[in-house]
Amino acid sequence: IRRFLDAMQPQFGIIMETELWPNLILICAERSIPLTVANARLSARSARGYLKVAKLTRQMLQSIPLIAAQSHSDRDRFVQLGAHKDKVHAVGNLKYEISLPASVIERAESIRALWGNRSVFIAASTHEGEEELILDAARKIRGQFRDLLLIIVPRHPERFDRVTALCRRSGLNTLRRSDGKPCSSQVQALVVDSMGELSVFYGTADVAFVGGSLVNHGGHNILEPAALSRPVITGPHYFNFLEITRQFLEHHAAIEVKNTEQLADSVIALLKDPQRRAEMGDAGKHLIEQSKGASQRLLNLIDVHISHVQR
Repeated sequence: IRRFLDAMQPQFGIIMETELWPNLILICAERSIPLTVANARLSARSARGYLKVAKLTRQMLQSIPLIAAQSHSDRDRFVQLGAHKDKVHAVGNLKYEISLPASVIERAESIRALWGNRSVFIAASTHEGEEELILDAARKIRGQFRDLLLIIVPRHPERFDRVTALCRRSGLNTLRRSDGKPCSSQVQALVVDSMGELSVFYGTADVAFVGGSLVNHGGHNILEPAALSRPVITGPHYFNFLEITRQFLEHHAAIEVKNTEQLADSVIALLKDPQRRAEMGDAGKHLIEQSKGASQRLLNLIDVHISHVQR
């Protein structure tokens, strides 16, 4: 760290979300390099972990001149762990600033046009142990929607082969995106094993499940499918996106399911009800638009902070 700082000679530093490295923060404080933690979040679970090293945590947090938290709950947890109250501000979540290029929507529409009127269900950012649950749910969904196309997007590339094998073992005619072949009406499962295309495939789906939430990984970002006006389903484990997910649930822009049975039932209900899908999609898009502004509030705080430091 010291060699890096000697070489780069930074005048200012921004740490994103939860990258709180005590050595880096304390050395920057020692050298009078002002830091900001932007889009800072701290789950109750993480806070309990920091309590195990309470003295070091307090020293670290009190060395940070500005913490811009995602929510009031995050702000309160930082203060409880020792951060100076007047240096922690709740500015909102930068993830709400999401803006998808028109090219994403165009590509999604062109791919979807090739599939005709098939029912399409995407399960994205899935983890070990989750795909089996999704395949069980898909079996029940296919009982009512024989033309169902299941899209699975594993979170980690090293699991592409395993997930493809799982789909095939479950009896599904499975295609990988990297195969370069057309997704014909005979294909029942599509494993997206390419990088950078998640938004495109969210845009092709009728219903989106966001993974890491049926297994205890804390969930993933539900804003991406919501920005495309897709109805969102999440499992019960979404502690990494607690505030966002709670808002979506409260505004009926997302559905929480506890198990495979509930997942299947929710997807079936949504596939049967285009109006409800549209209402959920509109509610999510509206919530995103309403919640924007965190980036400007953050910039305003940084401007004040830098001005104060330069005096």
